[in-house]
Amino acid sequence: MSKPDSKAKWPRVEDDDDAPEEFVAGKVWDVRLALRLAREARAHWRLFAGTFGVLAVLFGLELAGPWILREAIDGPVLGAVAERAASPSAPASDERLRELWLWAAAYLCCATLTAGFRYLEVAHLGRTGQTVVADLRTKIFRHIQRLELAWFDKRPTGSLVTRVTSDIENLNEMFTSGLVTLGFDCIRIAVLLVVLFVLNWKLALVVTLLMPLLVGVSIVFRGGARNAHRDVRGRLSRLNGYLQEVLSGVRMVQVFRREQRVSERFAGLLDHYLDANVRTILLFALFFPALDLLVNGIQAATVWAGGVDIASGTLQVGLFFQFWLYVNKLLDPVRELGERYNILQSAFASSERIFQVLDTEPAIACPSPERARCPAARAGHVRFENVNFEYLSGTPVLQDVSFEIPPGATVAVVGATGAGKSTLVNLLLRFYEPTRGRITIDGVDLREFDLAALRSQFGLVLQEDFLFAGTVRENLVMERTEVSETSLQRALDASRAAEVVARLPGGLDAPVAERGATLSTGERQLLAIARALAGEPHFVVLDEATASVDSETEHRIEEAKANLLQGRSALVIAHRLSTVRRADRILVMHRGELRESGTHEELLRRGGIYARLYTLQFEHAAPTGS
Repeated sequence: MSKPDSKAKWPRVEDDDDAPEEFVAGKVWDVRLALRLAREARAHWRLFAGTFGVLAVLFGLELAGPWILREAIDGPVLGAVAERAASPSAPASDERLRELWLWAAAYLCCATLTAGFRYLEVAHLGRTGQTVVADLRTKIFRHIQRLELAWFDKRPTGSLVTRVTSDIENLNEMFTSGLVTLGFDCIRIAVLLVVLFVLNWKLALVVTLLMPLLVGVSIVFRGGARNAHRDVRGRLSRLNGYLQEVLSGVRMVQVFRREQRVSERFAGLLDHYLDANVRTILLFALFFPALDLLVNGIQAATVWAGGVDIASGTLQVGLFFQFWLYVNKLLDPVRELGERYNILQSAFASSERIFQVLDTEPAIACPSPERARCPAARAGHVRFENVNFEYLSGTPVLQDVSFEIPPGATVAVVGATGAGKSTLVNLLLRFYEPTRGRITIDGVDLREFDLAALRSQFGLVLQEDFLFAGTVRENLVMERTEVSETSLQRALDASRAAEVVARLPGGLDAPVAERGATLSTGERQLLAIARALAGEPHFVVLDEATASVDSETEHRIEEAKANLLQGRSALVIAHRLSTVRRADRILVMHRGELRESGTHEELLRRGGIYARLYTLQFEHAAPTGS
């Protein structure tokens, strides 16, 4: 299915710098959204067909009930009344009583079947909605994982969580009690209007002439409901985003005693969310009484017109009773139209935000399977060729950077904070694309490789690596089929993480808390190195891999490094210059430019930036060791 133009269809608000995509502005037709949602639900058409079948049977039973009551009233009931008027002392005939019992039994049977199909209606609608929503939630989650890091940099995590959870849940309400029911209600209204005209065209005309008032009120309400629900969803997303940020950084909040300030800002966001909800409540508080007043007016007009006809003898009591019940069944879906719109507008506001994500194409494009290439099954020759990069337009991070990593060589990158060292890693793994220039492996541009195959060649260890809640084994294997018990044990030994695992109760099956909170920084770093090496990668990337560990742990890593990197290309990012002395080549980055390149000894003899950094670092460290 081709994707629509997201810019034309889902315009953004430009005056909200804090959350530019949390509020969707502009004119978006309900029909478009409904058709888009229908396409998403098309795979489950059998479930929807079953739902409509249940609703159709239920509607037939609802029509049968008033007809049975009419036959009972105009038949045995009025017959007995007429006999009693002719002969006041005569008891009701057995025939009239038997006929009344039969109609009562028929009505009870109809009511029983109605109750059974009511159960099927709720159960089938619920199952249908949950099935569609589960598929859509899976689809948006998979799509989010395909998007580039730059997209995540601009969006709070809490906002994305809102889209995958509560926004999707609103669509469940739409499918269970909104769109499907509303569609069938339209059929019910059309059928009931025809039936009413067949029963009594004069009374039906009275009802029909007053119906536009109800429709007009609903249309006026519709526009306000859309804006109100869009506002509520946007403010909830901002509230969730801030809450997620605070909970993630709760240590810093407590250390710097920011509880009061954080609480005040949270209270401010909560007040905005409360205000949006109150405006929505007031809107509905005005709508429902106005709707009830109009419904009561239609009922009063029906009673007056029907009473006149009954008094004149042109209308039977049973027929009027049947007509009256059908009018109520006609007005029920109209009365509930506001609630249906409540659900639909909330769902449409959520679906706008969901489709914004689904219509976002990944900026890191993967070539088609027919054209995609896979890296060679060996350590290749990596080249950066005149690479420029900007995270923000007009703010260069890398400028004309060129260097190479020969097969099996270790290249270290050093420099001050903000020099662009970690950006090299991001570009090499295609988390971002160069603004200009290119990166190649064995002469092939990275953009020509299959993205998953490319990244599978790398073993990456970040400065602050991430451990997931689960077991140690799950965090090391990461469901990679190429990781065997032998390679896992070899990685543990080579990274010196085997000692960490041996100390844990349960060993490899020991539980790991979220983000590895129960492990020390050094233990997490060692496990992260073991995880990177378990897949026996061709390239190893260590981004500040020893920046946050103690001297003893760093020493163990340095001892093993010669064996770890043997036969593999390696890119090592480091602040501690002691960790890169044995690198085959050292690159010195300064303000986004590659200023120096050479071995440790060559750079010291040159007396440039590296020599100054080395002198400053070890002069500062000397008193500590004395």
